[in-house]
Parts: sequence; structure tokens; C-alpha cells
Amino acid sequence: MKKLLTIFLLLLTAQIVLAQEYTLRGRLKMNTGEVFAYKLVFTANAHGDIKGYSYTYTEPNDTKTAIVGVLDKHSRRLTFSEKTIAYSHDVHTTAYMCLVDANLDYEHTGTGNALTGPINGAEADRTACTGGTVLFDLDAELEALFNTAEKFDTVITMGHKPKPVAAPAPTPSGIDPKVIPVPTDKVTKGVEKTYEWHSDTVVAEIWDGGTVDGDKVSVYFNGVPVLADYFLMRQKKVVRIPISGYGFNALSILALNEGSEPPNTADILLHDGKITYSILAYNNKGQSALIKIKRVK
Repeated sequence: MKKLLTIFLLLLTAQIVLAQEYTLRGRLKMNTGEVFAYKLVFTANAHGDIKGYSYTYTEPNDTKTAIVGVLDKHSRRLTFSEKTIAYSHDVHTTAYMCLVDANLDYEHTGTGNALTGPINGAEADRTACTGGTVLFDLDAELEALFNTAEKFDTVITMGHKPKPVAAPAPTPSGIDPKVIPVPTDKVTKGVEKTYEWHSDTVVAEIWDGGTVDGDKVSVYFNGVPVLADYFLMRQKKVVRIPISGYGFNALSILALNEGSEPPNTADILLHDGKITYSILAYNNKGQSALIKIKRVK
């Protein structure tokens, strides 16, 4: 009986320890151009199920709403839905606000790391709500959220200390995982960049590393389109471009719009064999960023 009681107390203690509380403070960016303070306070159990509250706007004019969702530490993703409003105070906004559904991913932006993603929502009668983006970028809070996986992934054995289970390696993107991009070069109209090239292929990855706000581009290589009318996504788009002969080649990125957050921005990785170049192309609508590639013997 004493042994059973000991086991029960150990399991109960483990459950209490594994229920972690987190706070995330960030911003809710609406497609109207308005930006509101946005905060989450929640607990997550050993299975990653979360419950707590969201706080929109700034006190004393804030709105408190119950949330439920899932925290996946391995893939660094937070999914949650606002369910019921606990209280709401008056605030003036031109946006049509609804209860938020969000899928947030941890990623590197042009200014640092962030947990970010689009919001979705609709009234029961399917009335469309104003879209937007949630962004949390306080390093200490993100560190606490994602770097404590070992507390959740433990093996409990009698008479031994819990042993952490190693987190799985990141899923490869098809590029040599040993390649480490150099510091990011910025190109825009009137500011170009030239790279000496050694291989016979340009492997280009292009995506929106900031807020996915509907930026659309076309990419040309020596005047020939290799990616046309493409909406930049969070996922990287891979384009392989063969090079014939030696000398200069021109890779240009044309901004077809400016999305909801001007200017148009495109994150790019160019792979020359095991050499990688990191580039941020930014332009106003109708402008092009030029990258010169000089193939050498």
C-alpha cells in the first residue's frame, strides 16, 4: 500500500510540474492598418493542450476572452481559438473584429525571431471579419515557451532520475543542412549586388520571412521569367536555374504589389553548390531589385 501511495504521489507531482504557465505579449496587426496590443496568458499540460485567456487592446479598454488550443514544442507551433468573451470595454476601431482563430509558427524575421501567423474568424452567419496577423517577438518569452521541451518529454522510472528525450532534428529543406547563410544583403531599385558563381546552377529559395501580407513578385533570369505572378508564402519556393557559359547574368525580382504592409519584401537564399548567399529584396510596386551573377572558371 505504501509503495502504491508513493507511485500515486509521484505521478500527481509530475502532472502538477508538467502544467506550465506562459505569458506572450505582442501585437495584433489588422488589415485596416491598425495595430493593437495583444497578450496571451495560458497553461499547457504534458500533451500540449492549452487553455487560458487573450487580452486585446490596452487596459483599461481591454477585452478578455477565453482561449483553447495546442502547443507543439517540437514543430514550434501554437494553435489557438478564442471562445467566449469574459469582459469587453469600449474601443474605437475601423476593423470588424471577431473571435480569433490563429495558427502561429516560430520563425526568423528580418528583425529577429518571432511567433507569428495570420488570424481567421467569421460570424455565425458567415459575415466576413477583418483579417490580420498576430506577432509575438519578445525573446525571453519565446525562449521560455520553446526551450523547456525536456520538462514534457521525460521518462519516469522508479529509483532513477528522469531522462530527457532528445528532440527530433529539424526537417531538411532539400539543401545541405551544413550550409550556414552569410549575413543578409539588401537589394532594391538602385542598390544591386554581384556574386561570383562557380557551379552551373542557381538554386534559389524565395519566401516571405516577415508578415505574410500578400506580397506578389515575378522573378526573371536574363529577362526570362522563371517565377511569374507568385504570392510569397511562409513556405520556401525552390527554383533551379541552369547557367550556360561564363560571364554576367541578371536575376531580377519585380514587385507586383506591396501587400498590406508596404514595401514588397522577399527573402531569398541563393545556393552556389555549398556556398549560400542570403538576400532581402524590397521595392515599391513596379520596381525591380537586381542581383548580378558572374560565372567564373
